[in-house]
Order: sequence, then structure tokens, then C-alpha cells
Amino acid sequence: MAEVVMRGAGSEGAGSDGARSDRASSQDTASDKASDLGRQRAGSFQEGRYALDAEPDDRVKEKELRSESGRAQSRAFRKASLWTVLGALVPGLGLMHSRVHRRRRFGLVLIGLVLVAITVLAIEAVTNPAGIASIAVRPRLLRLISLALPIGALVLVGLLVFTHIDIRPRKITRTQRWVSSLLVGTLSLLIAAPLTVGSRYANDEAAALSKIFKDRRSGTRPSIDTNKNVNEIWRDKKRVNVLLVGADDSGQRNYRKQGEMNTDTMMVASINTQTGDTSLIQIPRNTANIPFPKDSKLHQIYPDGFSNGHGDDANFFANALWTTVENEHKDAMGATDYPGADALKLGIGEALGLKLDYFMMLDIDGLQKFIEAIGGVTVNVNERLPIAGNTEGKAPTGYIEVGPNRHLSGYNAMWYARSRSASTDYDRMGRQSCLIKAVLDQVDPKTVLTRFEAIASASGDMVVSDIPEKMLPAFVELALRVRGGNINRLLFTQGRNGFQPYDPDYDLIRKQVKQTISAAGNKANKNKPVTKASPKISMTPSTTPTPKKTASSSPDSGPASASPSASSSAVSQSVTDVCAYHPVTQQR
Repeated sequence: MAEVVMRGAGSEGAGSDGARSDRASSQDTASDKASDLGRQRAGSFQEGRYALDAEPDDRVKEKELRSESGRAQSRAFRKASLWTVLGALVPGLGLMHSRVHRRRRFGLVLIGLVLVAITVLAIEAVTNPAGIASIAVRPRLLRLISLALPIGALVLVGLLVFTHIDIRPRKITRTQRWVSSLLVGTLSLLIAAPLTVGSRYANDEAAALSKIFKDRRSGTRPSIDTNKNVNEIWRDKKRVNVLLVGADDSGQRNYRKQGEMNTDTMMVASINTQTGDTSLIQIPRNTANIPFPKDSKLHQIYPDGFSNGHGDDANFFANALWTTVENEHKDAMGATDYPGADALKLGIGEALGLKLDYFMMLDIDGLQKFIEAIGGVTVNVNERLPIAGNTEGKAPTGYIEVGPNRHLSGYNAMWYARSRSASTDYDRMGRQSCLIKAVLDQVDPKTVLTRFEAIASASGDMVVSDIPEKMLPAFVELALRVRGGNINRLLFTQGRNGFQPYDPDYDLIRKQVKQTISAAGNKANKNKPVTKASPKISMTPSTTPTPKKTASSSPDSGPASASPSASSSAVSQSVTDVCAYHPVTQQR
């Protein structure tokens, strides 16, 4: 019993010791856990503190990295923008900055094509300027150009947009996106605008040329193979004679609609097609008894010339020939769309001993519009000219004052050519040839290009001609030769060189014409500018210089503006000489 008790007690004591041991172990474990937790917490605290201590440096670095990345991106955007501009100037150049190799290769091909095209055009412009200039007188080619230019604009703008999107950074800011849009839009406008304007100009010019140089029938036009090149055409035809007609008509008068055509001015330009030497031969409007070739039906109708037997009958002056034949003898001219013009060509040609090849007619409105279109014209005014007055006593509205290098508007230039209320028909004939010279001197390619549309529009209104469209490139080449050739003139003036308008000696006239043409190549007739063209139209008369006193002019004495150095017995005159500044006084 006692043992049992002792064992129980021992067992109980042992159990108590085990329990204490377990509790101690548990406490140690808890303590260790607490210690570990403390250490973990302490460590965590330390790490957090270290992290908090390190955070400012990392943010600075991160900001620096972001800033550097932003600057690099900005540089890339600026570089892409620069290459976009270069690509707008030279198609394909912008693609040289592309990230894709085949696109860079494509850009290189485009640059090569552009350089080849520029080189070919430059060589052609130097070696064959007439060929380049003749583009402006080929209606079919102009219409093709008018269609091609807008298509070219679309292609170039599309290439520009593609280039910019391809070479700019993948990610751009909102501001850069706006800048990008503005840049591409502006460059697209700069590319498309001139091409669109060029298309319009080409279309307007084609329309004007088709209006003037229609494919119509002519009974007097020469038969020329226009499939030959220009040099061959003029090599086969050594001389071309063109009748220049100024019609006394306007929108207010409208004579043509009434079946009338008063050819107020008649002038023949006889041109040596090899040298460009030109003779201007002017026929007074009151010339009587205009003869016709013996093999023409008009000769059968008027065997003694265009006359009713009275040389002073104005109904049978040279300026009435066009209208009379067109209204009364149209059938005599055969298959032609220009019966009046063909009759005048036959008559004037027979009178001068020349075969007239073509004619060009312009009216008052057309002359004024053309001069306005080229920005006015500069001439030397050698006598005070009334504006809008007439011989019936109508008072002038103003005057063109005497002076050198007077720049005239279209309206004043028209009156410079037409005014005769204080002078004579012969005086104004002289001024007309000076006006033609001034236009030849001052209408250069730059003027044509900068005023292209206005000239095309004016030309459509001013000109009627039987020159065929396919001959225009040849005449462009000839115009360049004329600018470099000599120029003289022959005015048939009452009482001068044996000329009497009411009873002309046509044998003598033909002899004088031949002499004039032969003398055109003389050095004395070298074509030189006689004025310093002003860039602006001056509507205000300048101070009139003191004129030199010379003999007064009269209807029988010839042009009062004849050069002092010109011999009174000379048949022809140098246009350079007679159109120079040498003022005269007129005793009235």
C-alpha cells in the first residue's frame, strides 16, 4: 500500500516535473519565437528604415533617367522633323533616315530619279531653250500637264506623310503630335499649292491657244510639213511674212457683229528665219487701188485694183478691203474660214511684192488687256499725245506727256498707238512700230511666267490668226531669233520717197520693200533696247523735259518722231534709232 502510495506519489511528482519541463520548454520556445519575432521586427524596421533612407536617391535616379529619355525623344523628334522638311524639298531624301533598310533603298532610288530629271531639264534649257519654251504652245501637252500636276501633288503629299510617320519616334507627346500635324500640313500645302496653280495655268493656256489657233481652213496659208523639227521647217522656208492687223473695234463699238472690220493698222513683218533679221513694213489705211494677183478671182472682179475709179473714195481704201470682200465677194475666196483676211493678204502681198504667209489680228480691247497683262510697257514719248480726243473736235481727257522711259498702262499704251487728233496717221504708224519693239524688248520669259494667266486670258480675247497650232513651236524658236536679230522699218508716208496714197506707184513700192528687206542685216539696224523698263506702272505724268526744237510736222512731212540722225532720203529706218528719245515741238 505504501509502495503503491509512494509509486503514486512518485508518479505524480514525476508527472509534475514533466509538466514543468514541458511548460519550461514551451516557454523557451515561445521566448525564442518572441526573440525571433523581435529580431524579425527589428530587422524589418531596420530594412524599412534603410529603404526610407535610400528612397530619395532612387527617385532622383529615376527622374534623371526619365529626363534623359525625354531629351533623347525630343532630339529624335526634332531630327525626324528636319528630315521631313528635307524630304519635302527632295522627294525620297527623308526616307534615308528610315529604320527599315528597304525603305532607305527606295528613298535612294527616288533621289536618283529626281537628280536625273533636274540634270536633263538643265541641259535641255541650256542647249535647247526654244524646245523648253515651246511646251507653253502645245495645247495637247498642256492639257496632259494640267492632269498630271494634281496627281503628282497627291503622290508627293502621300510620300511626305508616309515619310514623317515612318521616321518619327514611336511614342510622341501630345504637343509633339500637334507640331507634327502642323508641320506635315504646312509642307503639304507648300507642295500642292504651286502644282495646283500650275495645273490651272496649263489648262488656261491650252484653252486660249485652242481659241486663237483653231484648225480652220485658209486659202492663202502655206503648206508646211509640221512633222519636221523646227530647224528643218525654217531651213526649208528661208523667209516668213506675217500680216499684222489692228482692228478699230472694241466692246463698245462692236463693229464685227455688224459685219464690219475696219483694219485701222496694217503692218507686215518680213522675217529672215535663219538670222531673225526683221523688216516692219507699214501700209497707210487710206492706201487706194490695192492690186490682186492676176490668177485670183479678185483680180477678175477688180482688174484695176480695189477701186471704183476714184482714189479718194474711203469705201475703197485698204482698210475697207476685209469687210467688202467678206460681205460682197465671199464666194470668190473659195474654201476658207477667213475670206476677209485672205483677201487682205492677197492684196497687201501683191502691193508689196511679197507672198504673205499668215496673219494675226488684234482689236483695241485686246491690245489694252495685253499691255495690262504684261504690267505695262515703257516707251520714249517724243511728242505730247492727246488721250481720247478726235479730229472732229472732241476734247481730250488728258495727255501723255513728253519724256524718256515713260511707263504706260494698258489704256495709255493703247492711246500712244492710236492718238492722231494732234498729229497724223503717219505719226501714229511710227509709234505703233515703236510699241511693237518695246513689247519685244520687255516681254521676257520671266514676265510671261509671273503673269502667265493674265496673258493667256488677254491673248484669248485679242488675237485671231490663221497660224496653225502645230506651227506654234516653230514660231517660238523664230521669236527667239528675232530678239537677237536686226530690225528696220519702212513707213509709206504721203509725200515721202515718192509715195502718194491716192495714186500709189506699186512698182516703186515693191522696189523699196526689196531694198528695205536687203538692208535689214546691216549693222546700222542692230536691235538694241532703247528704254530702261520700269517695274511699276506710273499713272502720274512726270516732269516734261525741255524739248529740242525741230521742224514742225505736217500730214505731208512724214513722222515727226523720225530720228534726227536719219536721212530724209533713206528708204528704211532703224527701229532702234527712230524709237530712241528725241523730243520734238509741234507748232499748232
